[in-house]
Amino acid sequence: MTVIGLDLAGLPSKPTGFASLLNRKFKTGLVYSDEEILDPCLRKRPALVAIDAPLGPPLSGNLRQADRLLIGRGFRVFPLTFASMKELTSRGIHIAGELRENDIKIIEVHPRTSGKIFFGTSERRAWLSNLGQKRWIVSQKMSEHEADAVMAALTAWLHLRGKTEEVGMAAEGTIVIPRWPLRALGRGRPFDRGSILQRQGRPPAFV
Repeated sequence: MTVIGLDLAGLPSKPTGFASLLNRKFKTGLVYSDEEILDPCLRKRPALVAIDAPLGPPLSGNLRQADRLLIGRGFRVFPLTFASMKELTSRGIHIAGELRENDIKIIEVHPRTSGKIFFGTSERRAWLSNLGQKRWIVSQKMSEHEADAVMAALTAWLHLRGKTEEVGMAAEGTIVIPRWPLRALGRGRPFDRGSILQRQGRPPAFV
């Protein structure tokens, strides 16, 4: 069962990270145009596509409820009123709409938040190293956009297994993040998640 992660760029002139995940193996690359993004999704017919881009505007102000909730938990989220974020939101809504029209399910994700929850760090090289130690097949040499797409795909994989939570309200768009603990990723070195739990001020929510 294939899932796809997209680290979407706001403009076609900038690289979008693309990652597909099947049988614990990630394949990544950089794409640019809407066609380059959509064509492999339509060919592969993934069970789920996870998009790193806002898929809806705030009902008021410059932050959605989902954004405020993540900030409240100690994660970094940019206001949607930034010019670059407006471009990203517009393109995200368009790409998501095209996928939905082709009966492909989508979710919005935030890879840096997922990475911090998974591994206790925003360092992308640490994400890849930890995944390799847990017997996931993933290159250790890739762009930051591809690494973010890997984290998006991994969040999609967990979502299909009921190991995520959605924050925010549907009217603005929810963000899917991992739930605790993360034994589903496999064996290997334990996650350093103490600092994140302390910052969130809550115990593990998933058993």
